[in-house]
Amino acid sequence: MRTRTRFVKIAMVAALGGMALSACGTEGSAGRSVAAVPAVTPTPTPERMISGDALETHPDPEVRVLALATRIANECEPGSMPELPALPAVDDISETVGPEQPKESPEPVPLPPDLPEPPSAEPTKAGPVEEVPLTGIDKCIGDAHAERIRQAFGDTPPADYAELRRELAALNYLPEYVHRMPDHGGEPRARIDLGELSLNNRMVLDVTATTRGVTADAFGASVEEEDVDITKVKRKPALDAPTA
Repeated sequence: MRTRTRFVKIAMVAALGGMALSACGTEGSAGRSVAAVPAVTPTPTPERMISGDALETHPDPEVRVLALATRIANECEPGSMPELPALPAVDDISETVGPEQPKESPEPVPLPPDLPEPPSAEPTKAGPVEEVPLTGIDKCIGDAHAERIRQAFGDTPPADYAELRRELAALNYLPEYVHRMPDHGGEPRARIDLGELSLNNRMVLDVTATTRGVTADAFGASVEEEDVDITKVKRKPALDAPTA
């Protein structure tokens, strides 16, 4: 599964939280026991920790997203994603592990003057690309997300795209995942990129307002082409036009 840096840091926080540093006795030159000085002073653990289902209400939206994705994936196939441990109740979980340390760049190696020019990179595939089918656990996960969104809106459609976006954010779909699509029959429409949380295929949710709530369905985008614009993915004719 592809994850972003902050999702990786969540796992780092969990590992650091469980690390225990103990001062082991060592014997000095005079034969007396001398307490060893720990090489690292751990950051004090916040008093309040959040675990289990409550992680879907964590202050950090990144944690909420990952907790939601973990729950749905494991409901579809138990054990497909590791359960999140208890995490500190902070607004930005990445701050608890500090900034990434810069890596030292190796010294440049001089190249011979007669080295031929490297071949030019292949151009990015132009135009729209076709959707790919979701199968197995990916289809189960996509259908579960779509049903969750439909039930959340119920019979009340969003008034406009801004409201649709706000409601999706309240359901723990991060704003940067939500992409505006052309209105359908005057009703707002969006696509949610769940590629960072997909197990196999790059999962996308199509959400369109109707007179009776919203329609929502999942489809796949190519994982072989990282620069695919999900707003340009062409849906199959049977699925392309949402119904009211």
